[in-house]
Formats: sequence, C-alpha cells, structure tokens
Amino acid sequence: MERFFNMCRMHNIDLWGIKRENDICICEAYASDFLKMPPLLRKTGTRANVVKKRGLPFYFPFFKKRIIFFVGVILCLAMLNYATRYVWAVEYVGNLQISDDELSDFLEQEGIHYGIKKEDINCEEKEKKLRAMFQNVTWTSIYFEGTKLYIEVKENEKSEPVEQIITGTDIVADEAGTIISIVTRNGVPRVKAGDIVEKGQILVSGGVPVYDESQSIINYQIYDADADIYIRTPIEYTCSIKSSYPVTHYTNNTVHTGFAQILDHQFDLLFLYDFFQKEPSALYETVTEKKQVVLLDNIYLPIYYGEIDRKEYYIQYLTYTQEEMEQKLLDNLEKFIIGLEEKGVQIVEKNVKIVENRNGMELQSDLLVIKPTGIAVEIVTENTDVEEIKE
Repeated sequence: MERFFNMCRMHNIDLWGIKRENDICICEAYASDFLKMPPLLRKTGTRANVVKKRGLPFYFPFFKKRIIFFVGVILCLAMLNYATRYVWAVEYVGNLQISDDELSDFLEQEGIHYGIKKEDINCEEKEKKLRAMFQNVTWTSIYFEGTKLYIEVKENEKSEPVEQIITGTDIVADEAGTIISIVTRNGVPRVKAGDIVEKGQILVSGGVPVYDESQSIINYQIYDADADIYIRTPIEYTCSIKSSYPVTHYTNNTVHTGFAQILDHQFDLLFLYDFFQKEPSALYETVTEKKQVVLLDNIYLPIYYGEIDRKEYYIQYLTYTQEEMEQKLLDNLEKFIIGLEEKGVQIVEKNVKIVENRNGMELQSDLLVIKPTGIAVEIVTENTDVEEIKE
C-alpha cells in the first residue's frame, strides 16, 4: 500500500483524506487522477474500488435521463414569469352606489382589459380619472396583487345639497278621461266630477291662496296636495298568438366532459364526439362550469379548466286548433283584467274582437274602466311671486 502511495507521489497524483481501516485504505482523489492509476495499481498489485462519486460531472447522466422533465420545469418557470407581467383578473372593492358594470365600462374606456401589461397601467393617473368621472367617489386606490388588479373606492355617503327648494306637490292626471269623483284632503281642487281632463292636467294644486280683507290674493302657501280621484278612461288591450308553436324534447344523448382553456383557446374532446355524430346538425343545450387557475392566492393565470354538460334536443312544431287559440287569447285577457282589478281598477264596459290572420289569431279589446288617477309632481320654487302662481 505504501509503495502505491509513493508511486502516486512520483506521478503527481494527489491523494488526501487518507484513512486506514485494517488492510483497507480510504482516500480521495480527482477524477482525472483516478484515470492515471490503473498502471500503478497493476505494478503494485493493489486493487481500487470507487466508494462514492462527488462533483457536477457525475450528475450529467442523471440529468440526461430526465432531460424532458427538467426542460419542462424550466419552461413552466419561464411561462410563469411571463404570465405574472400581465393582468388576468380584476376585483372591485368598496363600491356600493357605483355598479361593477360602471367600473368595467370605465376600465374599458381607459383601455384596461384582461391580458394588459402591468407596466402599461399608470395607477396614479387612473385614480385621478376615476375620481373625476364619479363625483361621489372621495378616495380611490388602484393596485396589483399578483396578477389581479384591484379597484378600491370609497364613496361619499352624504348626498350633495339640492340647490332647488322643493316646497310642495301638485296632483296631475296621468291619463285622459272623465272625472268620476274627487275628494280633496289637502290643496285646492282644479276640477270637479264630470269634467273631461287631459293627461298632465293639474287636478289638485298644492298652492293654497291667502286672501286679504278685500278677498284679494296676497300670497300662496305651498303644501303637498292630497286627494282621492277616480277617472273614467278607455284602455286598449291587444294580444296575438301564432297557430304553430315549438315544443322542446330532450333525447338521452348527453355528453359530460372536461376542458382546458389557455387564453382564448379551448381544448376539449367534443370535436371527436361531433366527428362520429350521425346527425351533425343536431341541437344542444350546453352548460359550462369554468374555473381559473390561481397560484398562491393572488397569482391568477390565463389558464382555465372546468366541465361541459351538453344535452341534445330537438324542436317539434305543433299546431293549435281554432278553439285552443281563442281560449288562450281569452285566458290572457282574463289575466290582464285580474291584474287591473288588483290595482283597484273597475271594469265598466268590455268590447272584445278576435280576428284571424295568416300567422294565427289576434284579440283586440276596448275596455272602459274607472280607476284611481293622479300622480304627485314636485313644485320647485325660488323666490316665487303671486303673479307666477296665478299663471
């Protein structure tokens, strides 16, 4: 053994960490020096076995056998790094008076959409524009968490002061007709039973005149007009029905499959099913459940997955008989009348006419009804004088 070590020194072969265990010596050497040892081992009658290999070159075979796996890992990391530079989800926080659709319209107007680069969004500038667009927004914050864009707002709960002074209301007619009865509790009636009125005409005025000793009007006091007013007015009702109608029938041909989606490209197996389908023009009702891939709670990726449920159906067109069409039209008229009666409308006269056309039938009905009328219209005044109210 010592002869072997001496010859290694003579041939500049470095050995270190030499340990002797009975007749065995354990040492460390460079891989290049180990390749020089066979002639020396034969001359000295020494046998050498490799106990352990250390160093990067010895891992190359391991990497070579698993090259596809490591290339896949590197590509996934590269794609993840690329995807995190873009916005793939948007969330609105704190908006109560402003709807999500309004905020979405604002983002679309500003050119912010899914797949936009984060660096292309100037958050400070967009915050100023958001406050300028929505007057009730007092504070905004636009920021990123992972690949999600957050639009956070705080709204002014107090309404702005109204410049105009609302001091009372008039009651005006919301349809034309003949006044049947009027009972005034507050205000000055402008019409009486039997008068014919037009839509928008004042029925009860909220301006109550104030007289002096000579019975001349010196001022007006403004109140909320209040009265029970009934009017007789005509109502027209028209309803039509087609002679043929569709009926949907579902078959037992259903498909349940999964899918994956990257950006706008969807991958599923439905095309294989359609390829072998005997009737390619069949109709389907499709329900899709889609979820987005999320990493670490806030890194949203443009990758989606989910399930597709598809049911086949066909439409059969049936034809009503004349009696069935008439009955359906009359049923629709009856439902309309019941709806009016629930609102306190009294049917005085009813004329019904059913005519046939080339598509089916049409019902035309003229109703004469007695119903409550009158809507409150605000009286808005600023320095109102007597002459203006007289007019």
